Amino acid sequence: MRVCILTDYYYPQLGGITEHVHGQAVNLAARGHEVTIVTGRLPHVPRAADRGDRVIASDDVELVHMGAALPLYGNGSQTLHTVLPLGTRQLRRFFAARQFDVVHIHAPYNPSFFMLAPFVLPAGTIGVGTYHSVFTPGRVRDLVHAPTRASLSRLDGHIVVSDVCIEPLDHYFPEFTWRVIPNGIDEDHFAPGAEPIAALRESGDPVILFLGRFDPRNGLGIMLEAFNEVWRARDGRVRLCVVGDGPLRRYYQSRLAPGVAEAVHWAGRIDWNRPRYYASADVFCTPCQRASFGMVLLEAMSCGRPVVGSLISGFERLLTSGREGLLVTPEDDPAAFASALVHLLESPAELARMGAEGRVTATTRYAWSSVAAELEAYYLELRGELRVPLRTATEVDEAPARV
Repeated sequence: MRVCILTDYYYPQLGGITEHVHGQAVNLAARGHEVTIVTGRLPHVPRAADRGDRVIASDDVELVHMGAALPLYGNGSQTLHTVLPLGTRQLRRFFAARQFDVVHIHAPYNPSFFMLAPFVLPAGTIGVGTYHSVFTPGRVRDLVHAPTRASLSRLDGHIVVSDVCIEPLDHYFPEFTWRVIPNGIDEDHFAPGAEPIAALRESGDPVILFLGRFDPRNGLGIMLEAFNEVWRARDGRVRLCVVGDGPLRRYYQSRLAPGVAEAVHWAGRIDWNRPRYYASADVFCTPCQRASFGMVLLEAMSCGRPVVGSLISGFERLLTSGREGLLVTPEDDPAAFASALVHLLESPAELARMGAEGRVTATTRYAWSSVAAELEAYYLELRGELRVPLRTATEVDEAPARV
């Protein structure tokens, strides 16, 4: 099949949707499909400490830029919105020339140029949307509901990465049928055998890892407060590595007392070498306030690292507290996170067991080879070439592990 993926989020912008799009494209191409990614061009390229270590492009995937991806703020994090004035004519010509079998739009409810794509799909082209976010219905959503519905109702298929996404979507689109196909993981890249960062291990003290954009909802402030308590409880015999960046970096750094600050390593934004940072840590911690899935949890688990995370619905679908890690409540309580971290750091056997369990969960349920096969089957079903039973969200969660 000829598959076109439309997305506001792609490299060099890091994030869960970017990783999902790249994994989808590469793995569909590996299954013999012709894949094209269409995305906006970032006016400002975010700095990554390891930018030169990776070539993002794949010889098997075509990358096309249309318009500019402008950053805004919404739903507790930075968002991107592709803008191309009078671009529907260009997109219509592009679709007509390429004759794609499937056009797959990521975050199709995101206000951007790509919301117009369903209106110009050629006859015979299947339109699919993947919905990634958990959001709260409100006045702004109400105001844009009519044009959003007009666009999304033209799609043939609707995918959610987790059943957590369904409730807010059902509020606006109760007539849609949702297919749950999760995010995937490159289990060969995110692997326990990655080479650790020597500088992080030289002290011999255990290392806690935080990885994510410095968006308020990702909980870096809570992480720093929790680490302050862990540092005191262990008489300074612990380190924190913070991977990520953002405009609030100086603000967060200023919140650390001098002694604690010396135990925190600020790695900056990391792209290709993230597995090395997971491998350098004893435990991964994410006090995130809102997530539909949790790609960083999946990355840590695939690298064989136990997780201390917030007890939120998106994380509960991904790991079982006590098996692959610990889920903490309330999600905004630094003391609760500190207690969980201290407990695990003083229990090396439990750390090792949880890390091993996480690796099994990640590679058997979320390997991209399996997720890409689900996407392929869904495309064929929508095209009338394959009929498979529709699995509910509960059935997906209870399905046997895929090997």
